Amino acid sequence: MAERSAGRPRDPEADNAILTAAFELFLERGLDGTSIEQVAKRAGVTRATVYRRFATKEELLFSVIELPRDVAALDPARMAVSSEEEIIKGWAALMSTGEAVQLLRRIIGASADNFGLMRRYWELFIAPRRAVLKDLVRSGFPPGTDLDVVVDMAGGALFYRALTRPEHNTPEELETYLHKVLHQVGYRP
Repeated sequence: MAERSAGRPRDPEADNAILTAAFELFLERGLDGTSIEQVAKRAGVTRATVYRRFATKEELLFSVIELPRDVAALDPARMAVSSEEEIIKGWAALMSTGEAVQLLRRIIGASADNFGLMRRYWELFIAPRRAVLKDLVRSGFPPGTDLDVVVDMAGGALFYRALTRPEHNTPEELETYLHKVLHQVGYRP
């Protein structure tokens, strides 16, 4: 007897349309200003199609957040086999895009009223990348260096610069800035 499938296979075009529509709407309106119905309408699918893929608007947001990782080589598995230089280039490239900065602003803004959102963003996006970064830079610091503090300082400086000084956000400028920050905190590759 042949095995039955669990249902129709997911349509990659519908998946892409949903994620693209959600990304655009989250940028334009933020999490609170975006509804699943708006996403479905912009994507050209039904609400049921969106809900079959994403149980909540927050799940949809976290799928959207993961979109740039392939472009900027920020997938934790890829980071683990990359050089520090490739990762710095990837972060600088990502944080130099207006869309990434706007999405980060939207997440920070929405988390003021929904701390669970920030906690989940930390767990799904930040924490796995921090672990890889700490392993990659470990050899550039003396034993006993608190690498959590180092990563906080470098990440915080990058986010601050990207969020508050958009005129200095070309990939090259952010890459140079990250090198300076790491050097200031004692990194010697």
